[in-house]
Amino acid sequence: MLRWHLISIAAPVEGAANIQISTCIPKFFYFREHRTLGGFHAQILKKPVEWDSGFVIPPTEPGLGVELNEEVALANAYNEKDLHLEMAEKPIH
Repeated sequence: MLRWHLISIAAPVEGAANIQISTCIPKFFYFREHRTLGGFHAQILKKPVEWDSGFVIPPTEPGLGVELNEEVALANAYNEKDLHLEMAEKPIH
């Protein structure tokens, strides 16, 4: 539901996982990402996801191919008392 409203909950890591799965499937046809994981999403990774003419370039590093920049993550930590993804008391329409 959040993705339908373009709200990211784990964009850089989720994006890296989707890229790895998509590019490992033989005859995979279509990879859709509504953004190129730039801006803050690029800063929170030590090496941003690469794109060329609208095509994603799969990382060659081990695992998901990305490494979290912990300094950036810690500098932007969520410190509020409530969870940032709490359920609403009433349905939102």
